[in-house]
Amino acid sequence: MDVEKLALVLCITVLLVVSINAALYVSLRNHKTVGQIELIHKAARRARRPWGEEEDAMKELSQRVAALKSDPEFNDVGVGNQAEKE
Repeated sequence: MDVEKLALVLCITVLLVVSINAALYVSLRNHKTVGQIELIHKAARRARRPWGEEEDAMKELSQRVAALKSDPEFNDVGVGNQAEKE
């Protein structure tokens, strides 16, 4: 009886080791590790600048507003000038 239990545990262990190795091989062969590494890099960048995309969008909006304010054509028909004309 003890030999049967030992053989069963040994077979399950070998099967588990072989299946883990096969999964690792398939994962490496399909280059999924590169994708995982890229995800880790993205997460690290996001952790350094959590609102980086929003900050970039606000910076672009600020530059566009500054460009509009400095444009003489915009200033001629601006909201402030509308009230003065009436």
